[in-house]
Amino acid sequence: MILRFVPLLALAPLVAACADPADGGATLGGSPVPTISIGAGSPGGLYERVGTAICAAVAAGPAAAPCAVVASDGSVENLQALQRGAAGFALTQADTALAAQLGVGPFREKGPDRSLRSVLALGIEPLAVVVRADAPIAEFAELRGKRIDPGAEGSGTELTMRGLMLSHGWTIGRDVRTVTVPPGAAADALCSGRVDAVAFVGAQPNPAVETAAALCPVRLLSVAGPVIRAVVVGYPTIDGETIPAGTYAWQTQPVRTVGLQTLLATTDREPDATVRAVVEGVRADIAALRRAHPSLARITPKSVLVENDILPLHAAAAASGIEAGTVTRDELLLAK
Repeated sequence: MILRFVPLLALAPLVAACADPADGGATLGGSPVPTISIGAGSPGGLYERVGTAICAAVAAGPAAAPCAVVASDGSVENLQALQRGAAGFALTQADTALAAQLGVGPFREKGPDRSLRSVLALGIEPLAVVVRADAPIAEFAELRGKRIDPGAEGSGTELTMRGLMLSHGWTIGRDVRTVTVPPGAAADALCSGRVDAVAFVGAQPNPAVETAAALCPVRLLSVAGPVIRAVVVGYPTIDGETIPAGTYAWQTQPVRTVGLQTLLATTDREPDATVRAVVEGVRADIAALRRAHPSLARITPKSVLVENDILPLHAAAAASGIEAGTVTRDELLLAK
């Protein structure tokens, strides 16, 4: 499946850079800790909320390190900023992190990046594909021949949707037409009939889905079928997920879909002091991070270190967890 899925990632366009972070003067264990910058997402979105919660924990944690959230278009832009050194940490979908590690798609020019490391694993983001309630579309395979907004250009959602379309053997422009919709305009495009389906990867309930439902009757499309099952089996970053009935007031039945893990990533060049500041700040007040969004309600000091099977865990994150007794070396080895 990877051979079918990965090449279409190359169609995702390059995106702009984030701003350079400033230096700071906090210390951890006697080592200086510069200002920690986290590539997040658009204002009000999940990544912005999670990044803000992490920064608050870090600022109040053992290092009391200064921390700033950098707005972006999402996973791709965050990782590209991370690779250039324009941000120290990046919130990202796991499939986008894998694309960067392999040097495909929007990361082709940079090439394979084996320096990427995981710092925290932050739960699963389901894919929600939304159609109008009266649309004669029952599942993902029936999107062939339709107009689709696959997510913001250069976003992790776009990478995921393009990969799923390729896995169905579709050619963009011939079998499906992708329509780029300005940020915040997806609901209007769907309800006005300019597109037949819009996609959002994010924790549920998703404000973007609720916005669409406020404009017109909508429903969630089943992302299921033989091809989807093969993707789940063959592609390491995608899992089968269900959006439970009642997640939205108008949703009476559970909806099968796929989900992607959210990671806080960095590189092996990031100083141990800043990685420890993040891990130890989050561990000291993980309850605050759980409150940032319902999707984070079940994370634990152990789960954030072991529930990642894509990027190697940063050595300083591993050492911090072992020293604190929240995880053992054997557990970290089994996690990989």
